[in-house]
Amino acid sequence: MAGLSSFDVPTLESVERRRLQLWSVALGLLIVLATAFAAVVALHGAILPDWLPLRVTQVALLVLIALFAFYALEKEKQLRRLTRLLTEERILTASLTERLSEVNALLEAGRAINLDLELRDVLARIANAALELLGGRDASVMLVHGETELRTVAATGHSAAHGARLRFGEGIAGRAAASREPLLVRGAVARPAPAAEIADLIPSPPESAMSVPLVHRGDLLGVLNVNARPPRLFTEHDLRALSVFGAQASAAVANARLLEEQRLAASRTLFQALHDGLTGLPNRACFLDRLGQVLRRRTAEDVSLAVILIDLDDFKRVNDSLGHEAGDRVLVAFADGARRRVREGDTVARFGGDEFAALVEAIPSAEQAIEAARRLLGALDEPVTVGAHRLRLRASAGVVVGNAGTLPASEFVRRADVALTVAKRRGKGAIVLYEPDLQVDAIDRVALETELVDARERGEFEVHYQPIVQVADGRVVGVEALLRWRHRQRGLLPAGVFVPTAEAMGMLAQLDLWLAREACREALSWPGGEHAPAVFLNLAPERLRLPSLPVLLREILAETGLPPHRLTLEIVESARLEEIPEAAPRLAELKAVGVRLALDDFGSGYATLGLLQRFAVDMVKIDRIFVEGLTEEGGERTLVRAILRLAGALGLEVVAEGVEREEQKKALLALGCDLAQGYLLGAPMPATELAARLG
Repeated sequence: MAGLSSFDVPTLESVERRRLQLWSVALGLLIVLATAFAAVVALHGAILPDWLPLRVTQVALLVLIALFAFYALEKEKQLRRLTRLLTEERILTASLTERLSEVNALLEAGRAINLDLELRDVLARIANAALELLGGRDASVMLVHGETELRTVAATGHSAAHGARLRFGEGIAGRAAASREPLLVRGAVARPAPAAEIADLIPSPPESAMSVPLVHRGDLLGVLNVNARPPRLFTEHDLRALSVFGAQASAAVANARLLEEQRLAASRTLFQALHDGLTGLPNRACFLDRLGQVLRRRTAEDVSLAVILIDLDDFKRVNDSLGHEAGDRVLVAFADGARRRVREGDTVARFGGDEFAALVEAIPSAEQAIEAARRLLGALDEPVTVGAHRLRLRASAGVVVGNAGTLPASEFVRRADVALTVAKRRGKGAIVLYEPDLQVDAIDRVALETELVDARERGEFEVHYQPIVQVADGRVVGVEALLRWRHRQRGLLPAGVFVPTAEAMGMLAQLDLWLAREACREALSWPGGEHAPAVFLNLAPERLRLPSLPVLLREILAETGLPPHRLTLEIVESARLEEIPEAAPRLAELKAVGVRLALDDFGSGYATLGLLQRFAVDMVKIDRIFVEGLTEEGGERTLVRAILRLAGALGLEVVAEGVEREEQKKALLALGCDLAQGYLLGAPMPATELAARLG
C-alpha cells in the first residue's frame, strides 16, 4: 500500500494501475475478514478464550472492515481526483499545443504578408494565409471603394467572390464593414442566386463563414472573409484567431498602400523632372540622357543617327497677340502632330519655349534625315484652331547627322542649334543640314545681335524708297518705304539680312514704328504738296490683332503732320487675313483714319479674289511671278488681263510688281496697267536721291 502514495510521475495509465492494485488488495482483505468473521460466529466456543466475549470479537472485526473500507474509498476518491486533474492537464496540453500551432501559423502568415511590398501581392498572400490558417474552403479580401462600397481585390480557393461588390450593410462582409466588428455565421450563408448559365460553376453556400474588418489607426481599409469547408462550423475561437490575423493584415495593407503611394509620387516626381509639363514630351535633360544612351549603345556600330532641332517661327507673335493660352494650344498641337510623325523608338522632346528636338536612330543618309525633319514640320500643315482664330504657323529646323562614338551628346545638340540658327536667318520654314562652314554663321549671329542693339542707339538705320510710277510717263505717284542698315564695316544691309534676327530678339516692332515715323516725317518735305507721292508701308496681318493699331497710326500722323490720304498700308501675306477674326473690323478702323489699303502679292497663293469680297481695300499689287511671263502669250498674260478687268470693275487701282525689262513695261502698257514698280522703273534709294528725282 505504501507504493500507492509514493509514485512520482503520475499519468492516467499509472493511476489506473494503482486503482486496480488498490481494489485487488481491498477485495482480498475483505474476503479474509469476512471469512474470519464467519469462523468466529460458527466456532466461537472452540476458538475464543472464555474471557473474550463473542460480541466483542464481532464488533472488532466489523470495525476493522469498516476502517479498511473507508480507507479504500478515500484512496479511490484521491485517485479519481488525480485522474480528473490528469485528464484536464492532457486536454489543456492539447489545447496549448493547438494554440501554439495557431500562433506559429499567425507568425508565419504575418511574416509572409509583410515580405511582399506590392499591394497586389500582399492582398493575395493575406487571402492565402487566412485560408491556410483556418483550413477553410475559400477566402477573399475586399477593400473600401468610395465611402460605402466594398470591392473584392483578392480571392483564393473555391471563391465566388471574384469581382464582387457590396454596399455597407449588405451580407456578412457589408455588416462587418458597417459595424467594424468581426462577425461569425453558423448555418447556410445566404447570397443572391447566380445566373442560370453560370450556376454550375459557382460553389454551394458554406455552412459557416467569418468576416473581419481590416482597420488601421481608426481607418477602415476593407474586410477579410473566410468560408468554412463543409461540414465544419467555425467557432468563436476561430473568430478570435482570424481577428488577430486581421490586425496583422491591416498593418500589412496600410504599409503596402503607403509604399505604393510613395512609389507613385516618386514616379510622378521623376516623370515631371524628365518631361515637359505642358506637352508631356521628354524635356532637354531626358533627351540628352537618351541621346547619350543611344551613343553608348551604338558605339561599336557603323550606324548614323540624326538630331533635329525645331523652332516655331511665328510663335512669339501668337503669344503676344492672343496670349499664352493660345500659345500653349499651338505647342500642344505641334507636339501631338510631331509624335505621330516619328518612327517607333525615335524620340521627340521639348527643350523649352517654342523649341523642340527629335532623335532619329539608324538614319541611312543625310537626305533621309532632312526628309524626317520635313515630316516633323508637317505637323503644322493643318491650321490650329484657338477659339474663333485659325492659326497657320511654320517652323524652321536644323539637322545634324553623325555616327555614334564620334561626338558627345552635347556636341550633337550644339551643331543642330547652329544649323537651326542659320535656318531661321534664311526664312520661315527653312531646313538646314549642319556643315562646318555654318559655325562662322553662328558666330556672326551672336555678333549681329549685339550690333543691332548698338545700331539703334547710334542711329544707323535708314529708310530707302522704291518708286511706284505711272507706266505711261514715268511720273512717281508713290514710294514703298524699306528699312536699311548702314553697317559700319559691312556697308548698307538690306532688311533680309537682319530682320529675322531682330524679330527673334523682339526688336522688330520697335523698328517698324521707327520706320513708320521716319517715312511719314520725310514724306512731308517732298515737293508737290497735297499731290506729292504717297508712302507705302508694309503691314503684317498679325499687327491687325492689336486694338491699339488705329490709335498708334493717328498719333504718328498727328506727330509728323502727314495727311492720311498720302499713307497706304500694304498688307503682306494677305491670305493670313482669313485666320484673324479682328482683321475686317480693324481694317475698317484704319480706313476711318483716312489711310488707303492695298493687298500685296495679288494673284499668288498669298492673295485671292475671295479677299476682295470680305475686305474693303483700295488697291491690289500683282505678284512679280505673273509679270515675269508677260512677254509671251500665255497663262500669265491672260491672268494679268483678268485681274485688271476685275479691279476696274471694283474700282480698284492696280500696281504691277517686279518690272525689270522694257518688254514687261510695254506689255503692261498694252494691257492697260497704269502703275508699276520694279528696278527698271527705280531701285530703292535714300530720301536725298528721291527728293532730287522728284525735283
